[in-house]
Amino acid sequence: MTKKIALIGCGNIGSRHLQALVKLPFSTEISIVEPNKSAQRVGVERLNQIKINKKKQNIFWYSSINELKNKFDVVIIATTAKDRVKVINRLLKMGNTRFLIEKIVCQSLSEYNILLKNIKKNHAKGWVNTNMPYFKTYQNIKKYFKNSKRIHISLTTAGHYGLGTNAIHYLDFFCWFTNDYKITLDGKFLFNRLFPNKRDEKLVEFAGILSGINKDESTITLNFIPNADLPLILNIYGDNNKHLIIDEVAQKMWNILDKKINFSYTYEHTSTLTTKIISDIIKKDDCKLTSIENSFYIHKELFRVFNDHIKKITHERKKICPIT
Repeated sequence: MTKKIALIGCGNIGSRHLQALVKLPFSTEISIVEPNKSAQRVGVERLNQIKINKKKQNIFWYSSINELKNKFDVVIIATTAKDRVKVINRLLKMGNTRFLIEKIVCQSLSEYNILLKNIKKNHAKGWVNTNMPYFKTYQNIKKYFKNSKRIHISLTTAGHYGLGTNAIHYLDFFCWFTNDYKITLDGKFLFNRLFPNKRDEKLVEFAGILSGINKDESTITLNFIPNADLPLILNIYGDNNKHLIIDEVAQKMWNILDKKINFSYTYEHTSTLTTKIISDIIKKDDCKLTSIENSFYIHKELFRVFNDHIKKITHERKKICPIT
C-alpha cells in the first residue's frame, strides 16, 4: 500500500529530508509544499544527486498548503520557526495526525502551549527532529555509560555555529542520555552582546556559555566562543571512571581512561537518518526522537534564558524568542 508523506518547506534542511524520503523501501507519494522557486530548485538539484526509483516514489510539488487534498501518513514540518504552529494547526484541521517537526519548534511559550493543546485534542503525535539519538555511535555511547549515576557533557566550539540555533541539539541529547527532560538552564555566562542570525535579520544569535542541570545532578555545559576557529569537541564524563572525547567534524573519538571499547565515531546526516525515522513512525507509530511533549521542557528553559539575556542587553522584554 502506498504511503502518503507531505514535506512542508524544501529549503536547506527540507531538501535533505527529501533526499531521505526517496530512499524509503516502500511505495510512497511525496507531496512537497514550497512557494519559493529558489528553494524548489535546490530540492530538484539534490534529488538529481541520488538515484530515485520512479516505480516506488511519486513526487508532487505545490506552492501552498491549501492545494493539498490528501490526509498524510506523516507530515514533515521544515519551515522556519515563525508561524510554524499556525501551519501545524492548519494541517491538524485537515485531518493530519503524525508530525516530524524541525527545531526550534516555535518561538514562544504561548505558541507551544497552543500546539500541545491542539495535538492532544486531535489525538495526534509529534516528534522533534533533534536526531542525535538516531546516531548508532551515540546509542553505543549511551550503553557504555549506562552504569554511571551522574553524567557531565561539555561542548566547546566556535561561535559562528550559533548557540541559539544549535543548543537544542545538545540539550536534547543530554536529556535523552540521562533519561530526564526536566532540565534547568543557566545563562549568566552568555557573551554580553547579541549576534546577527544568518537566516533572518529579525532573528538573533548568542555566544558564550550555557549550562544545565537535572534532578540527579548530571550537568551539561555548552561553550560557543565568538571570533574563534574551533572544531566541535564533545566531552562525556561518567562518575564510574569513564571519559570520551569526540571531534564531530573530524569524526574521531578518544577513550581516555578505559581502552576497552569496540566502536568508533561516525557522523550521520539528515539525508539518511530521516529514512529511518519515517520508517519507524509508519511501522511502529513511534520513533527514537523526543516527543513534542518532552521537548517542551527544553524549549521552555531556552525561551526563559535567551529572553532574559535579550532584556539584560536591550532593556526590552520580548514576547517571542527570536531564534529558529
